[in-house]
Amino acid sequence: MKIQKLTLIVLVFSFLLSCEKDNEAAPAAEISISGKFLAPNNADPIVNGLITATKEETVVAETLTGTDGSFILTNLTQGTYTISLKKGLFSSERTVEITTEDDIEIPNIPIESFPRIGVVTGSFDHIESVLYDIGLVNPFTQEPLFDIIQGNYFGRPGNATNNHGHNHGTTIGAFTAKTNTNLLPNVDFNFGDLVASSSMLAEYDIIFLNCGLNENYTEYNDNITQYVNNGGIVYATDWAFTYLEGITGNGQQYIDFLDPEKSGNSTTTEATIFDQDLIDWLQVNFGITLNNDDTILLDEFLPGWQVVNTANDATVLSWFNGPVTYRDATGAQITENKDLAFTFLVGEGGVFYSSFHTENHDDGFSTVDRLLEYLVFELSSL
Repeated sequence: MKIQKLTLIVLVFSFLLSCEKDNEAAPAAEISISGKFLAPNNADPIVNGLITATKEETVVAETLTGTDGSFILTNLTQGTYTISLKKGLFSSERTVEITTEDDIEIPNIPIESFPRIGVVTGSFDHIESVLYDIGLVNPFTQEPLFDIIQGNYFGRPGNATNNHGHNHGTTIGAFTAKTNTNLLPNVDFNFGDLVASSSMLAEYDIIFLNCGLNENYTEYNDNITQYVNNGGIVYATDWAFTYLEGITGNGQQYIDFLDPEKSGNSTTTEATIFDQDLIDWLQVNFGITLNNDDTILLDEFLPGWQVVNTANDATVLSWFNGPVTYRDATGAQITENKDLAFTFLVGEGGVFYSSFHTENHDDGFSTVDRLLEYLVFELSSL
């Protein structure tokens, strides 16, 4: 009799446990959101963009984009998410609602929010064309979504519009014509006005200094140094180096410009690319063939280009290195390997400098332009 009672108790207890398990909610299905993050032209992939999924003001998933701009956010459940896509100072955002247990693939997302950019024109470079071709352009008016500042002659630009404001917003890019009148100066002040005013400099997140700009305003180099220290970013090519000398000083902390100035005389080199992500980005997305898997022809040097003598490995990131020829202080011709492009942090901001530049055209991308496109986005991530 006691054994029967014990058996009954066990059976009742097991039944109660079974009922309790039946009443438990099934574990939530794990769902993913995938897509691609692209440049504003809705074509060129953004590599190593930061993608986050936020639910109820809490970040629940995070990842980086791959070589082709693709991403996947995993381990999500049903609900409403804010998807944030960011590469430095460039970004976009989407709201995605998960209502089923199926994985979601969202359409390609181009960059739609830009930093405040000012481009100073130069006689031997045309970075504004690269910015335009990556999509920083109003799709309706075809006007650039950045300021173009006359920099390569004295006086105010006669063809500038009366516009001291900025042309920023969201966009999908357009193809650039062979001769693009939209890339003329579009503000009513020139480079001299800009560098003489700390407050005007501070209106920009990034300032591009093209090679061949007016070199007579170095008295304001302290303003440029202050601008960078306070969080601004400067992109300078070749002869524009003179406006970095207030930052670099004698070069021991960052880069050291060779004396004599503008003594580089080779106009091409097979340069090694140090960054594997850049190598993959060129090959996968644009079919650009590299020699020996990591070298590329750089052929956009100005005769008499500025050589960087040394770089401090502790503070400076070098992007390319190749054999070049230049004159030393005695006039002797020297051939040796030199680093050719650099990024480095200064205070709260940063600097990009390269001894080569664009092809000074506005009719689409060359291979060198692709390098500079990649570095435009990397520059904003300093």
